[in-house]
Amino acid sequence: MSNQQQEVYETIKWNGWGDYGVEMKLHEKNQFWARHVDGKPIKNLMNFIYNEIKGGKGPIEMPPPTPSITLEAAISMLSKPNLNESFLKELGSALAADQIRTDGLSRITHICGKNYRDLWRVRRGLVERAPDAVVLPNNHSDCVKLVRLAQTHNVVLIPFGGGTNVTGGVECNPFEQKRMNVSVDMRRMNRMIKIDKKSNLATFETGVSGPELDDQLFRYGFMLGHDPDSYTYSTLGGWIGARGSGAMSNQYGDIEQMVVSMKVVTPTGVVETPLTSRVCGVDLNGLFIGSEGAFGIVTEATVKLEPIPEERIYEGYLFPSFEVAFAAFQECNAKGIKPCTLRLYDEDDFRMSTAMSTSSHGFLEKLIGKGFKAFLKNQRGWNLHKVSLVIVGFEGTKKRAAFQRAETAEVFKRHGGLGVGRKAGESWQEKKYDLPYIRDFALGNSFWADVFETSVLYADAIPCWLAVKAAVRKVWEEHGQHGWIGCHTAHQYKFGCCLYFTFASSQGDENDLKVFLEIKTKAMEAMLKYRGNLSHHHGIGYEHVPWMTRYMGPGAMNILFDLKKKVDPKNICNPGKLLPSLPKEGEGEDALAQRQAKELMFDKMGIPGAVKAHL
Repeated sequence: MSNQQQEVYETIKWNGWGDYGVEMKLHEKNQFWARHVDGKPIKNLMNFIYNEIKGGKGPIEMPPPTPSITLEAAISMLSKPNLNESFLKELGSALAADQIRTDGLSRITHICGKNYRDLWRVRRGLVERAPDAVVLPNNHSDCVKLVRLAQTHNVVLIPFGGGTNVTGGVECNPFEQKRMNVSVDMRRMNRMIKIDKKSNLATFETGVSGPELDDQLFRYGFMLGHDPDSYTYSTLGGWIGARGSGAMSNQYGDIEQMVVSMKVVTPTGVVETPLTSRVCGVDLNGLFIGSEGAFGIVTEATVKLEPIPEERIYEGYLFPSFEVAFAAFQECNAKGIKPCTLRLYDEDDFRMSTAMSTSSHGFLEKLIGKGFKAFLKNQRGWNLHKVSLVIVGFEGTKKRAAFQRAETAEVFKRHGGLGVGRKAGESWQEKKYDLPYIRDFALGNSFWADVFETSVLYADAIPCWLAVKAAVRKVWEEHGQHGWIGCHTAHQYKFGCCLYFTFASSQGDENDLKVFLEIKTKAMEAMLKYRGNLSHHHGIGYEHVPWMTRYMGPGAMNILFDLKKKVDPKNICNPGKLLPSLPKEGEGEDALAQRQAKELMFDKMGIPGAVKAHL
């Protein structure tokens, strides 16, 4: 590979989402409008901010900008890299010179993921703990050499895919000060190795991004069917590591249903799981899916393929409330009616969607028009403050899509759903990857936004939804602040679903992060009360580590600790993520608990005066 070839990380923002030059910004001629990434004006933004985020307090005016420090300034703040010269010398003999980077740009672009906490820090210059080097393997063989040398020289390795992680999964462990930390950027490994068209399988290197993967499949008439919000930039390896899920999971499955076999480089050897129609005995794929690089680097994966659908239909429905629509979803799943996509936005999320609309004559404007509101209120008897939106999609043959559409419509209408046509589905398809740009806009203009999600049983879903929103609002109230929180459910199973929350508030000072951490804590406690998962598809990272023992149980954690010590005896594989620190020889339970407590999220965030977790 040429030294002049631009790496992916050089083309995307170090302090925000997406490619340089692609952003949402203020309108040049109207201070109360914004411009979407597509250039179209967003006319209702300030009303939404005033009423929903500021709680109707203060003047309706554009807040002052809150710009990021410059890239040059951020690089100048980096600490000197802690380099293991013996390791670098041997690695330099095994790899090409351009595969090993210690420059400031490479380090700053691999410092963290893309959640609010990450960007808040780097935009303010809290960048000291960057990786000491970045290594760019070209293939599986390079990874074998890298892991072998890291094991020999006791060097920490942190796998890095698209860098879209939002739970702290790709950053250095602040307690790893003595050892050299290397970020392993996998994005050169983006090739399809082989395809089996008869078996509908293909093997890829795991640094391949969503668009790269599907582009290579489309020429054969296939696709993967994995469509997360991060699709444009995230990678196959990242999906596997975080146990990812996409918008079309109802039909095509989550990543664990897509991966058939994989190759993993661990410090104690290469593991290659069987390539077969159904695993017998213990499923090792399940061991590495969701492991976030804690057991090794997943270098190749064989995935099942889907034929490019003959028909795609996406449309919208309105329901009188989230609860009513949710009951319709439950009935669909109980009867085995499984549209490709089934997304339900609660009343708060729906209001945010209408406020962010860019069209003057689109379906959202029609829905919030006076005439339509009067129809819903007077003819349907709906409370306009409770109306929720559903986006439903059907893919496959024309007959299959039509049949599923008719089945779904029958259930929806029986529950009072009102079809609003395909424009709703088209609008969702156009904007489905845009939420991170809105988050970046907020950060640059005195606001902030972030997300978290869980997976719950149907019996607990509505109580959990209510409890989480109440817990978050209570935190704001206790701090004399105001904010907005919305929720949607996007992944449906036979016995449960995902609840995905988006929340936002105004910026103030460093206390913003204290409030944010308290929100995360209270929300997690509310989710666990209703048997919610720590995460549905964002992964554990280190943000969720404080709850892992409680969630998994001590018996399961002991097994994971033993496995970690077996495959990674020096703890070089992404330490501090997925699992609490391992017990030391002769260490009692009380001493272990006290030590682990010091290493949890609230002490590791790099935030001045961060609050403690009350676990």
